[in-house]
Amino acid sequence: MTEASPYVVLVTGPSAGVGKSTLATNLAVYLKALDEELPVAYASLEPDADVDAMFRLGKQPEYSLFDLQRNIPFVELFTLGQFGVEYCAAVNVGQQSETSQSLRKGLAQADFPGVLILDAAGDSPFLPAALAAVDLLLVPVKDPAALPEIVRLQKGLLAAAGERQQLWLLPSQLGAASRYQPSAALTEFLRFAAQERGFQVLEGQFSADSRVAELAVKFAKPVLTRVPQSALHQQLKQLAELLLDQRQRQTSFSVRVRRMLLDGLLPPRARRIALSCPLCKCPALSGEVHYLEAFPARRRMLLHRDCVTALLVGTAAAAFHGEPGLTLVQSGTLFGGGTGQLRLQVLAEDLELLNTEMVEVTETSVWHGLIQTATGRCLAEIYRELVVYSEPVAVSELLSDAWYRDFVARRGALRQACREEKI
Repeated sequence: MTEASPYVVLVTGPSAGVGKSTLATNLAVYLKALDEELPVAYASLEPDADVDAMFRLGKQPEYSLFDLQRNIPFVELFTLGQFGVEYCAAVNVGQQSETSQSLRKGLAQADFPGVLILDAAGDSPFLPAALAAVDLLLVPVKDPAALPEIVRLQKGLLAAAGERQQLWLLPSQLGAASRYQPSAALTEFLRFAAQERGFQVLEGQFSADSRVAELAVKFAKPVLTRVPQSALHQQLKQLAELLLDQRQRQTSFSVRVRRMLLDGLLPPRARRIALSCPLCKCPALSGEVHYLEAFPARRRMLLHRDCVTALLVGTAAAAFHGEPGLTLVQSGTLFGGGTGQLRLQVLAEDLELLNTEMVEVTETSVWHGLIQTATGRCLAEIYRELVVYSEPVAVSELLSDAWYRDFVARRGALRQACREEKI
């Protein structure tokens, strides 16, 4: 998945009656209300579900999410609905995922830099495909007796190259009466039993409110507009904020990269590169990036073009940013400078020297953090280390074998010139 692909949230439940669909549809509405600029889409994986009741604004959607397998572009599957949420038709019984990875690969290549909410029953035949693509798995649950079913759900997530940290349980008051008594202690017992099994359990619980049932759930309308005074309103808002925070921090990025490698969407060489920019800590899998290598540590990483632009503010090197060539960063002490200095050299594609300057670095500066990440040492400890980064290049080109062969040739010539003290 790239930064332009959707952040996928799956809402599912171990049994009927836990308020799963109410939660999924309302989450889509609340996400859009919290961030109007964020694209939000909703898809039901329950055959013949009435998705129009909540979202229909104009014409009915023609396609379901699994029409991705027919090579229909992701954006064409969805219709703009009420509250700014895009939605598609529910899946039908005749549809099946070609493989458990086919939906994941389609979503990874989709151009939709927002959030996709999936709604699926715990026994849905489409669940394996959804688990294979999910970034965050949200499970409302009332009865502690359902925990063995959630263990099976977790095993399905792990089998699909996921991680335990992706799964969150949300205590719910909705659902059939539990066999556990007294009911007043049910939530506390659920939390204890879930945490004992290693599950993450969210604060609060999905409330059973008669006003919500009468004014919102009964008519498949959002809590936001029908019962904003209810306790459930605040719970949904907090849950949407948590989801946005998880997306912002890209907590599932390592899972995304692992799945892309498994699906052949990244070349094998990507396994040896840190694919999160060390300057902003965000994924660097789309747009133009710089490729960085450090010696002798042999660490490899990608830097966002905009992050390097900010890094070079106030330097003469900024005038050459974006031009083909290499930038060499070394300790200033090797050239008569102080321990708080770096020597920065910009070289053209043919290694012609374009600029040399000393850069003052403090312990709190971005330069200091970059050097420490690249070399594994703080600025005062480096001496003969070399840090080299390329001109900005599209990620798809940079990860190709042809581009890397060219970089290796330039890097070799640069290191030879350094050994011969020509630079």
